[in-house]
Amino acid sequence: MRRPFVAVAFVLLVWGAPPAGAQTAAPEVRAPYLEEGELPAAPDAAVWASLPATQLTLTPQIIFPPVGGGSTSEVAVRAVHDGTSLAVRLEWADVTADRAVGVDTFRDAAAVGFPVVESDSPASPFMGDPAHPVNIWQWTADLEAAAKGEGTFAERYPHTAGVWYFPQDASVYRQVRAWRGHEPVVEFVATGWGTLQRRPGTNVNAGSRHENGRWSVVLMRPLDTGSPEDVAFKPGETSQLIVAVWNGTASEVNGRKSVTLAWTPFTLDTTVVADAGP
Repeated sequence: MRRPFVAVAFVLLVWGAPPAGAQTAAPEVRAPYLEEGELPAAPDAAVWASLPATQLTLTPQIIFPPVGGGSTSEVAVRAVHDGTSLAVRLEWADVTADRAVGVDTFRDAAAVGFPVVESDSPASPFMGDPAHPVNIWQWTADLEAAAKGEGTFAERYPHTAGVWYFPQDASVYRQVRAWRGHEPVVEFVATGWGTLQRRPGTNVNAGSRHENGRWSVVLMRPLDTGSPEDVAFKPGETSQLIVAVWNGTASEVNGRKSVTLAWTPFTLDTTVVADAGP
C-alpha cells in the first residue's frame, strides 16, 4: 500500500518540489459532447483539430521489474463522445513505425487505463489493486497490421525451396492468435502488477496513422458495455485516465515502457458541444 508514496517520491526526486507558493495546474482530459455527426474514427478527421489537447508527461516505468522505457516523453490526448460512444485520440512522436514482432524485433503500442469503479479510495495507478480493478485498452501496431491482412505469419516466414520450419511453429502461432486475437486492440482487466487478464470479446475499435514521425491512434468504445468488468462512462461525471506507450525501436516491451505516474482526471462534458462538420 506504499506505491503512491513511492511514485510521489520519485517525481520529487527527479523534478524537485515546486517552489513555495507556486501554482501548478494539474492536467485533465475533457471529452466534449458531439451533438451532430459521427464520432471521428480516423486519426486525421477534421474534428480532432477543433478539440482541446492535453499534454501528458511520460516517464520510464521504474516501479516494478523489468523497469525501463522512457523513449517517449509526452503524449497528446484528445477525446469526444456523442452520448452513446467515446473516442480517445493519442498522439506522440516516433520516428519509425514498428509493425513487426520477432526474436529481437518489437512493435509500437499504446494503452489507456481507467478504474472500473470510482471510490473514495482510488485505485493504484500501477494497474490497480484487488479492491480496485483497472480496465486497460491496448492498441498494438502488429495486431492492426494483422487485422488488415498485412504482416501475416506467411509473409514473415514464407515457404522457400530448401528452407523448412517445423509444423509446431504454425501451431504456436495459432495458439498466440487465439489468445491475443486479430483485432488491433486487446482489452484487459488488472488488479495489480502481474495480474493482467484478457477480457473476452472485443468492445474497443481502433485506427492509426503514422506520418511525419508521429503516431496518432484513435480508440473507440460504447460508453457502457453492460459488463461489470468494463468501465462505464457517464456524461457529466469524472473518471480517471492513465496512459502507456511502447517504442519498438527502443526495445520496449512488457514492463519496459513510458507511462504516466499518476491518474489524470477524465471528464465527459455535457455542456461543451463539438461539431463534426459535413
